[in-house]
This record gives sequence, C-alpha cells and structure tokens, in this order.
Amino acid sequence: MLRVVSLYTGIGGLDFGFESAGFETAVAVEIDSRTCETIRLNRPWPVINQDIHNVSSKELMAVAGLYAGDTDVLIGGPPLSAFF
Repeated sequence: MLRVVSLYTGIGGLDFGFESAGFETAVAVEIDSRTCETIRLNRPWPVINQDIHNVSSKELMAVAGLYAGDTDVLIGGPPLSAFF
C-alpha cells in the first residue's frame, strides 16, 4: 500500500481523496484538538495534535512507524485560520 504523510490535515479532506485512490495515511498532523478527536473517532490514522512547526521529521517518522524512503507522498492542506 502507498503511504501518505499528511500535514495541516484539518478534518482529512485530502486524505479521504488519497484513501479513495488506494493510499493509506501513515500519520497526520493537525493543531486543532477537536478536529484531531474527530479524526481519531473516524479513522485509524495516528494523529499528532501539535503545531507543525514543533514536530520534527524524526517524530513524524516514529509515530508513523516509517523509515527513510518509506513515505510515498507528502500532502498538506493550506491553513484555514482566516476562517475561524
């Protein structure tokens, strides 16, 4: 299965599209705690509830259980803070 690392995940819209295309979200990063709880209730993805600026590549890979070269795609939605 092809693996995705998702940054600025939001509720997972990009991830759902990639999931439909046969990808698996290996790890998602989202700053909003309510959004993270919703993702956890609906998907088995590991979710890091932090500001992406405070998450290291090493932490991302460890939470995802991946090693260098294991990630197939890096996706990220644009932050929508202007809408909140």
